[in-house]
Amino acid sequence: MIVNRGINYFDERFLMFVLDQMAYDYEKEGKDALRLTLGKSELPLHTDIIQAIIDAMKDFKKSALVFPGGLPELKEKLAEYYKKKHSLDINPGNIIISVGTSTIFRNLFYLFLEKGDEVLLPLPYYSLYHFSALLSQAKIRYYKIDLDTLRLDKESFKENFTTKTRLVVINSPGNPLGNILTREELDFMDSVVNGQAPIINDEVYDNVCFDEQSPSVMEMRGSKTIFITTNSFSKAYRMYSRRVGWCIVPDELVTPMTVIQHHTLLTADPICQFGAARALDFQDEVEHIRTLYKSRRDYTLEKFGKNNGIRALPSQGSFYLTLDCEKFMTAKGYSTSLDLAIQIMKSIHVATVPGSDFGLPHMLRLSFSCHRYMEGIDRLVDFFNS
Repeated sequence: MIVNRGINYFDERFLMFVLDQMAYDYEKEGKDALRLTLGKSELPLHTDIIQAIIDAMKDFKKSALVFPGGLPELKEKLAEYYKKKHSLDINPGNIIISVGTSTIFRNLFYLFLEKGDEVLLPLPYYSLYHFSALLSQAKIRYYKIDLDTLRLDKESFKENFTTKTRLVVINSPGNPLGNILTREELDFMDSVVNGQAPIINDEVYDNVCFDEQSPSVMEMRGSKTIFITTNSFSKAYRMYSRRVGWCIVPDELVTPMTVIQHHTLLTADPICQFGAARALDFQDEVEHIRTLYKSRRDYTLEKFGKNNGIRALPSQGSFYLTLDCEKFMTAKGYSTSLDLAIQIMKSIHVATVPGSDFGLPHMLRLSFSCHRYMEGIDRLVDFFNS
């Protein structure tokens, strides 16, 4: 059987889920496994958010609502949120709601890219960007985030932005590195792109910044480039499996994005959307997540600061931190980050994410979202020191 677009789907597995499945299997066998895998908070939803979901479920008029572009109530509430946070006047009609942002990325790539076009992605990248590009049959080029400074490699951005580039993706704070793009770097990107291609700005972790707030492209003035911002309730709002995300698009994209959802989605679950609208009322919950995960970031940097064979990159935000394991892998004969992650799982029952998911063949990604996170770090330190 010929499968779509010549993609080797086995090679394109999201290894995060492979390791998470291993942890699940261990747990079923009665083994004590710790998961530092998914960016899914371990904390339950606020009871008022749960109640809003229950109330919408019980109210047939609410639970049966169908709006392919999203509930008007939620769009209006998001517009109010941006007014409070960024002093921005966003038309609710320019907000498109979907089931998380994964489908939004897939749809945007289909809108902008054809076979032979080029897309410019960050390296490292979140795997969704890479796979969406494969589905669209575009040629993938990468600009680098410097692994020593966590700054944008401007030369790689200029070199890989070509006359064939039809789409650019930025992610700040970034997944997996937790890097934050500065205002000057955003201006630089805008000057290079110069309106030739739209830039998708993935700021799903914009409310999980540890040391300073990441600047938003929506606050830029006089930019030459069209920016499309994506975000989600999955992370700091802790609605990972409820799947409510959104994008903010210019007027000319409202109809194309809505029509795609007419045919491929019909509607995101209105019950979850009512819960999402209520979640916006609990910004103190978001702040709790930020401070909790900052403390876990700090603990990790302290513990691995004493280990010469492993380098912990100082995440500035997001749910993640990456470990540079190249020296250890070379010394111990590990050929891939998957091999290393599997051995760690077998040895100490800690599930990590192979860096190859993100274009980092010698790294591991750790998610802060485990209630026994510090214990997981202690086990990892013992593993690498043994």
